[in-house]
Amino acid sequence: MLGARPGSPPDQAGGPGPWALATLDALAGNLSLRQAAAALPVHHSTLQARVGQLEAVVGFPLTSAAGRNRLYLALVLRRLHRSGNLP
Repeated sequence: MLGARPGSPPDQAGGPGPWALATLDALAGNLSLRQAAAALPVHHSTLQARVGQLEAVVGFPLTSAAGRNRLYLALVLRRLHRSGNLP
């Protein structure tokens, strides 16, 4: 999933857990932490703990507007790259 270093691609091994990529997708695709928690489904306190772990890995805040935009863009680029539409 996520790499252990800030800025590592989201699909490198050694990340926080098998839930990492699904959690990032839920964060990017929902307007609030509670909505993202319901989509997973996990308790919102569990999601908050996971977000803290993921922020330490990616190196930027995932709950700010700028962080959400950066996350969304990173996930879109990941999908394009994995589909073969990016070099």
